[in-house]
Amino acid sequence: MAALTIDNVKKRYGDHEVLKGIDIAIDRGEFLILVGPSGCGKSTLMNSIAGLDNISDGRILIDGNDVTNSAPKDRDIAMVFQSYALYPNMKVRDNIAFGLEMRGVSKQERAQEVERVAKMLQIEHLLDRKPAHLSGGQRQRVAMGRALARKPQIYLFDEPLSNLDAKLRVEMRTEIKKLHQRLGTTIVYVTHDQIEALTLADRIAVMKDGELQQLGTPKEIYDDPANRFVAGFMGSPGMNFIPAQIVESDSGLQVEVSYQGGQPQLLPVPERCQGLSSWVGKQVILGIRPEQITEPLPHLVSKPLNRTISCPVQVTEPMGSDTLVMSELNGVEISARVSPDCDARPDTVLDLSFDMSKAVFFDPKTDERIDR
Repeated sequence: MAALTIDNVKKRYGDHEVLKGIDIAIDRGEFLILVGPSGCGKSTLMNSIAGLDNISDGRILIDGNDVTNSAPKDRDIAMVFQSYALYPNMKVRDNIAFGLEMRGVSKQERAQEVERVAKMLQIEHLLDRKPAHLSGGQRQRVAMGRALARKPQIYLFDEPLSNLDAKLRVEMRTEIKKLHQRLGTTIVYVTHDQIEALTLADRIAVMKDGELQQLGTPKEIYDDPANRFVAGFMGSPGMNFIPAQIVESDSGLQVEVSYQGGQPQLLPVPERCQGLSSWVGKQVILGIRPEQITEPLPHLVSKPLNRTISCPVQVTEPMGSDTLVMSELNGVEISARVSPDCDARPDTVLDLSFDMSKAVFFDPKTDERIDR
């Protein structure tokens, strides 16, 4: 395994700048996920790391060695693609061994390595089959096995699970997580699935329009987003964004909300956000996640940053373990997570408890955080 440094990397196609100065330092054995919407530049950055795409400016270093102008074969990187890229005329064992054969590894060593990775990925019974006779998940395991057999310094995964159905994606996520924990390899992984990112990563790099929006642990990205884009992109359903006004009372700073036809109600602003004092009387965007809005529960309502307010129920979406309740505050739709036993019915008004301890606030003009 090796450390990877992406130093002010830029990529231009004519006048169009796809990567706008990306800086990321990846430690040995770290699992980094590049996440963002389609067209944000994450696959371009991945191809640049692999040497499949030349960069316009900046440097790429592996263990301190500048490989910016090195050919892909000289970077000691293995890549797992979205399309599997298996040879259809070869059996599974030959697909796994092919890269080793090209590197001049002896037949005996190739056979030993194939057995090793097949056992690790639980595909020993598939070794004499051809790709056409495998399921999507089995093909993905073979593609991973081919990469693992090489024992490179760095593994690159480019949306490897996007062709799988939902159930199989969850199973393969678990397999990849186990694999990383077992081998301790350095992995860079591209996905547009934010749940995948939160599940797998040691750190997440959130990208938008060729720029790095935030780099941090899954908890940092989820609980402490740098801006409204990151806050809205991570989480399912996404964070609620409520336009509101900051007011000051004897109880300190508060944020004023109401539903159409209802009386204004106040939610407390956490002490860590006292920098918002300069925003008294001004409009802000309150960010609060659905799981922080629930039915009133005894162990929650007594907490100082909890407030119970009335909200109209528009739609309910039973999810099994909980129920999503769609409501409205300050003219925008919000979602709350309540227990499946909660008596939430459309066209009624429901008391909901707002846990403001993790609430965040954004500038409505720039979308940047203002409570830090």
